Amino acid sequence: MNQSEESGVLSNRERQILVLAAKGLTDAGIAQKLGISVATVGTYWGRIRGKSGQHSRTELVANFMRDKASHSLDELRRENERLTQELAQKAKVADTAKATLDLLKRVLSSAPDAIMLINEQGIIEYANEEAERLFGYGHLELNGQSVALLVPKRFHGVHVRHRARYMSNPSKRRMGDHYGTSGVRKDGSEFLTVTTLSAVKTASSTIVTVFIRALDDTSLLDS
Repeated sequence: MNQSEESGVLSNRERQILVLAAKGLTDAGIAQKLGISVATVGTYWGRIRGKSGQHSRTELVANFMRDKASHSLDELRRENERLTQELAQKAKVADTAKATLDLLKRVLSSAPDAIMLINEQGIIEYANEEAERLFGYGHLELNGQSVALLVPKRFHGVHVRHRARYMSNPSKRRMGDHYGTSGVRKDGSEFLTVTTLSAVKTASSTIVTVFIRALDDTSLLDS
């Protein structure tokens, strides 16, 4: 038995399997990606359960991503809360939805994190410069697009259900946190993200602010 097995620390290969699973790969896809057999992938899942608990595959991935994303999520949540409070105060003095949106854009334009404003129909009303850079789009290219454009097609159904559930009563879901969510760039490449959502009431509707930060594979694979 090696040292990682004795200590319960996940090996690099085990972390690789969890990251690939978080990206939506099946065991067959993981096996192909790593150049190993499906049976070997199954063996690794057994080892992961031996170290992390006898959970389902989904739970193992969720627990791993929660642990890895916790620091980024805490930072993003604090920044979201701070900006949401500022936005809510500014929204109170705006007499039209357009005036509110203009105020929101000015506040968010220079923010260091990727931020988007999404309307109740799931349309991107505004994406700041960092969001455009993160997803590989040009200036104003995301405005007016469905937010589903930034989600891999295989997750569209789940995305629509999650968005509908959030928008059904955003006042009871003031902050929504998501870790290990897959995003897709304009060039088709995918990456894992940590995101937080919060709702801002305007004069006539609700705007959702979405804060996004990429999770790079290097940090996910660190022990």
